[in-house]
Amino acid sequence: MGTTIQAWSPFQYGMFEGTFIGSDKFPELNKKLQELADKYGVSKNAIATAWILRHPAEIQVIIGTMNPDHIKDSAAGSDVELTKQEWYDVYFAAGNDLP
Repeated sequence: MGTTIQAWSPFQYGMFEGTFIGSDKFPELNKKLQELADKYGVSKNAIATAWILRHPAEIQVIIGTMNPDHIKDSAAGSDVELTKQEWYDVYFAAGNDLP
């Protein structure tokens, strides 16, 4: 039996910075998240959750919030199946390069 990776509060960046969703520090990423959210009729939180769930490591998402609306928004991502191209579009919009 293997080990499952869990993403705890995956929308956070830095120790005390807040979330990257809606942050001015990540304009390209938020633009891409919004584009996909509009396409799928969900929130940017749902797209971010869908992105993590589509990761080949089969990561489990643990949403660190006490706000029921954030939980509902994020949970909607489990119903979104991003294409491989969309997954990479988000990856690159976050400023990542391929290894």
